Parts: sequence; C-alpha cells; structure tokens
Amino acid sequence: MNRFLIQDIKFDNIIKTKNKKLIFQLEKVLRLSIWSKIIFFDWFKNIDYIYEVQEINKKNIWFKFIKKTVKNTELNFDLILYQALPNKTSKIEYIIQKSTEIWFKKIVFFRAERSQKLNITDNKIERFKKIIIEATEQSNRNKILEIKFMQILNNKKIEWINIIMHQEKSRDSIILKDFKINFQNKINIFIWPEWWFSKKELNNFSLLKTKKIFLWNRILRTETAWIVVWFFIIQKFVL
Repeated sequence: MNRFLIQDIKFDNIIKTKNKKLIFQLEKVLRLSIWSKIIFFDWFKNIDYIYEVQEINKKNIWFKFIKKTVKNTELNFDLILYQALPNKTSKIEYIIQKSTEIWFKKIVFFRAERSQKLNITDNKIERFKKIIIEATEQSNRNKILEIKFMQILNNKKIEWINIIMHQEKSRDSIILKDFKINFQNKINIFIWPEWWFSKKELNNFSLLKTKKIFLWNRILRTETAWIVVWFFIIQKFVL
C-alpha cells in the first residue's frame, strides 16, 4: 500500500486534495483508480490513516477514511550522525536517503580539514528535503530526518556519548566487537571525510567524552563506514 506524508491536512471522514503533484503521482505514475487504498501519515502523532479513493478528476481526488493505526517505528534513543562533508553531492544524497531509512534522527554535515569544497545551495537543500520525504514514505517511518550544514564544528556544544570512527589502531582505540556502552538517550557518531580526520581534529575530539572505535584493517569509504557502525549498534542495543 502506497504511503504519503501530507502536511497541514485535516484527517476527516472525507478529504479532498487539489495538490497537482500528488494527483499526477497517484493517477499517472501509480495508476491508482477508484477503490484503491493509500496511507496518509501524521508525523506528529505517529498515526497512519488508511483512505480509499472515492472519485478522481483532473483537478481533485476525494478519499474516504477506512481506519487508522497508531504505531511508533522510531528507536528508543537518538542516533545523531556527524558526517564530514564528502567530495560529491551524490554522496550527500546517498547518505541522507539511507540514514532516513535506518532511523537516524539527525545528520550534521560539517567541513573537516580534508573535506573538499562543495557549494551547498538553497536548491540543493530543497532537493535533499525531497529525498528525505520520499525515503520516509518508503521506509514506513514516522519522523522526519533533520539535516544541518556547518562550516565549523563546535566541539564544546556537543554532548552525550560520542563515538569517533578511526582508521588506525592505537592504544586508546577500541575494537568494534569489544565496544561496550551503557544505554544513553543520545549517541553521536562522527565519520571521517575522504583522507580521514587530521591529527589536530583527533586531538580536539579527545576533549569530548569520546569512544574511539577502530573498525578493522580494511579502509571504508566515508559513505560506507557509518552504515557498518549503525548495524553494529542496532544489533547490540536494540534487536
């Protein structure tokens, strides 16, 4: 059943939409017809509303309410991804899409010393937001991923448990399989850019309540490492 986020809608017994993009998507792309069922979800209340198409014309679609389901598909703690800016916009899009699907609450993109310069325009940010909406609808999620872009990372304002992914094994690093942590309300994961964090950045991170995690001897790309860490955390603390 197709699922859509529609903001500023009153979920009455009968609702009508004049949203041209939605009408085109439902009628021309998905080929929905009368009696087809779809889901509208309320991301404030964690409610899915199932509606049935009653009437379609070129300007309007009418839906009839069938039932609602209250559910919470979110984690019981917050995962925040601090992602050093990669070298391509396509990588940002990939990271945003996948982190939406797998329940990160927020992504903070920041410019590390070895990050390449990317021009993040308003148009690109609007595209990123559309990717988030589509991934939220597809993944049966209720909450909208937050994204933020920072030129400089202010370590002094970062709280909670911080996990720094490190590419080199050292005395103060922990092997991923040996990593242990008590349950916290929020976990921050910091991921390197291409060519990794500089020594200066690693020293700055050491001032935080940091757990430095060594993954393994293989070198992971910046758009891959955080997925590995996420999978480990979910297996260890949730499933």
